Amino acid sequence: MKKIIIVDDSAVLRVSIKQALESFNYEVIGTASGSKELFKLLENSSKPDLILLDMFYPDENGIDILKKLKKDFPLIKILVVTAMNEESLNKQIKQLGADDTLYKPFDMDDLTFAIRKIFL
Repeated sequence: MKKIIIVDDSAVLRVSIKQALESFNYEVIGTASGSKELFKLLENSSKPDLILLDMFYPDENGIDILKKLKKDFPLIKILVVTAMNEESLNKQIKQLGADDTLYKPFDMDDLTFAIRKIFL
């Protein structure tokens, strides 16, 4: 069973994604509203196979979080989940090593398809 951490500043979205993923037999080992909670989870839990990472937070930059994740945890897969579909951002996300990008709004079938594709 693949282990996943969800990082998004929207509590509603974190809960709905968690419920959906669990219904598809993924193990959500934690959720976080930003980097502080995320890195605390990574210190204190078993390592996830995948992190769902939003790019925009009120007081943080998702690009900085992605850089730190890829530097400190290079084996963890990253699925960026963002509402911003900009060519320059997409290029930067890819260059930093994210495994895929999913654009908001999405339905849960799109999410599970993107996750399965990462692990093929």
